[in-house]
Amino acid sequence: MNSSSLEKFSDKNTPLEPEKLFIRLYTRLNLSLDNNTNLLLGTDLLRYEVKQNLFKHAISTVEVCFLDMLQKKQQVVSVAQSRLILADLIVRVGEVFLNSQYGIKIKLDASKLHRSSNTYLQTLYDDADILVALPFSSLLNNKSQIFRSIFTPVYEIASVALIESLFENLIIALASGVIIIISTEFSLVPNIRQNLYKSNFLSIRNIEQFKNKLAWQNRLKQYVIRPKNLYNSEYSLFVIRTDGIYSRSIYANRMNELLELNSVALFVVNYIELQDFIVARSNGTLLLVGKGTQYFFTSVVGRAIGLIWKGVLEGLKK
Repeated sequence: MNSSSLEKFSDKNTPLEPEKLFIRLYTRLNLSLDNNTNLLLGTDLLRYEVKQNLFKHAISTVEVCFLDMLQKKQQVVSVAQSRLILADLIVRVGEVFLNSQYGIKIKLDASKLHRSSNTYLQTLYDDADILVALPFSSLLNNKSQIFRSIFTPVYEIASVALIESLFENLIIALASGVIIIISTEFSLVPNIRQNLYKSNFLSIRNIEQFKNKLAWQNRLKQYVIRPKNLYNSEYSLFVIRTDGIYSRSIYANRMNELLELNSVALFVVNYIELQDFIVARSNGTLLLVGKGTQYFFTSVVGRAIGLIWKGVLEGLKK
């Protein structure tokens, strides 16, 4: 892994107050929310003001969830808890968002979503450790065990910038998850398209094309990109910057998740190992051939030329 290509965050030990963090996140909504990555996001369907509204509800829902943990004096969020919290957050954000758009309460089934076969949601649940457990635990304690297990020795403590980026990543993931659910469950509802989507996604055909591309991207991520990143100890983090949303690679040691990969994902890891082995052997063979060729020209050919030249000189003397 080339560490120079990874995003760097300051290691300055400055405690971050939760209230200030969420104020900073709300401030991000005044910036551009354009997708500047080379990946599709579910929120790409939305008009700007609708997207801004969805992000606002995602931030407020995460804030309420975290403050509830503070009241209960919870010190850490386990990986098992984070899966349930993530499913609950998606449901709550989705319900609040739909209620704000239509003024009626629409219920989403959390248990159904948790069992969903949607590849995007499956990948979210598989990454619940870094989406929920890591940012929540790091905000509760910037030297939490999960933080040290994932980031040591690159980062010793959770800096303000890193915690903020982890929460931005969660917000973007929640917003995209909500829109994927809405576009799947309410795809034939005309009001959804007319009230939420950009003008180029008003036709069913364009929406279906977008969904198909997104589904293919999510499958590629689940079965190829995610295993590769786990094997390389990398994680792609979505962050909000001045001119929009970007994707940044950070170091992340997630051995437990690597060991829990299914057979298809493990095949990708084994393929990478085989590829590395073949490349290493090929380099060794090429080096050996190169040295042999060098020896041939410097020793054998060199001596032959020397003998010929010596014969020529002796012939001239005669």
